[in-house]
Amino acid sequence: MSQSIKQHTTGSRDASAATTVKTTITSEGASSIVLTQGSVSTTIKAGDVFTVVDVYAVNPQTRESTGSLYQFVALADATAVSGDWTVTVYPIYSANHALATVNALPASGKTVTFLGAASSQFAQNLVYHKDAITFATADLLLPQGVDMAARAVHNGISLRVVRQYDINNDRMPCRIDVLYGYSAIRPQMAARIWG
Repeated sequence: MSQSIKQHTTGSRDASAATTVKTTITSEGASSIVLTQGSVSTTIKAGDVFTVVDVYAVNPQTRESTGSLYQFVALADATAVSGDWTVTVYPIYSANHALATVNALPASGKTVTFLGAASSQFAQNLVYHKDAITFATADLLLPQGVDMAARAVHNGISLRVVRQYDINNDRMPCRIDVLYGYSAIRPQMAARIWG
């Protein structure tokens, strides 16, 4: 739980103009969609979420439709050029592919619906299983010939402390180091929920 929830400001798209898919996606693994809204020069912000009519999410194991429209997430800002946006999204695969994400690839003319009102702020809550993300640390080398070198592990976090005399500046600096890495190893077990 956090008292500092991240706020997302949506793009300046025109709510009064219909948005549709401009170009049919024909290749598996496509990572961009061209959307059109006429001659409006507006923006889509990284993090904006939208759905496309008749494009449903699929169960990754059975490749059958879940009955819920697939939620595309814009991975980068996009500004309309002559009313068209090229929106970067996660790679899209149809139900015929081993990495299936949707029942059908987005087709030209299909209506697009954005989540949330344009140019508005929405709280971004995170909900995830403890196994969705991993964090690991590694033991660092303990140098020889120094005043003091020690390593300690607390709650799975390995820290190294080294102290050595600096003859040039007549000081005794001490440093604490940690070598770490993290990854979302099961991203399907985490979700962003708009507040």
